[in-house]
Amino acid sequence: MAQDPDTINLEKMEKFKDILIKNKKLLIIGVIVLLGLILVSDFYKDRQIKNSEEASQLYQELLISKSSDLERITGIADDLMNNYPQTPYASRAQILYVKNIIKNDNKSENITERLEWAAKNSNEPSIKSLAYFYLGLNYLERGQFESSLKYAEKIQTKGFLAFKYDLMGDIFVKKGDLDNAKVNYEKAIESLSNQGDYARVIEYKLQNI
Repeated sequence: MAQDPDTINLEKMEKFKDILIKNKKLLIIGVIVLLGLILVSDFYKDRQIKNSEEASQLYQELLISKSSDLERITGIADDLMNNYPQTPYASRAQILYVKNIIKNDNKSENITERLEWAAKNSNEPSIKSLAYFYLGLNYLERGQFESSLKYAEKIQTKGFLAFKYDLMGDIFVKKGDLDNAKVNYEKAIESLSNQGDYARVIEYKLQNI
């Protein structure tokens, strides 16, 4: 004889209640852990948002700083690198720092370290390419041609290919390899979408090899 469906459902409910009672402590612990994870996740997200906002504010201050105020620029770049390394502004700040050092014809012992840090920590391809470009320039000025070439070859962003090949052309000129210099200057010109001032500068280099 078949059992009454209501009886079967009642038995299932009783078994379920027994399981709940036996595992009450585990269930309570599970709920507490879950709530804890949610709170930690919310706190982490809030902290990330706050950090990003603070870093953005610092970066805006850096953008409006006078290029000659290197002490202020250095302080902001250091602050972003040391206290907000996970934000995109930290790596961007190191690039701006280097640009200002070059613009003011100053020397800095830690340019290489800053650029390598930016290249390693940035998730933005354009910032990585800029870091590699300036690293290549830095090593070229030191006469370390192989290191300069190594960083030039790392530049992959399409918008920076002209800089890449121009730099490689300069490296090969310094090495006395004029054939490779010509090839790279030609590639640099081809990479430019228009014949602007930059293209004319490269053409001048090419004609004077």
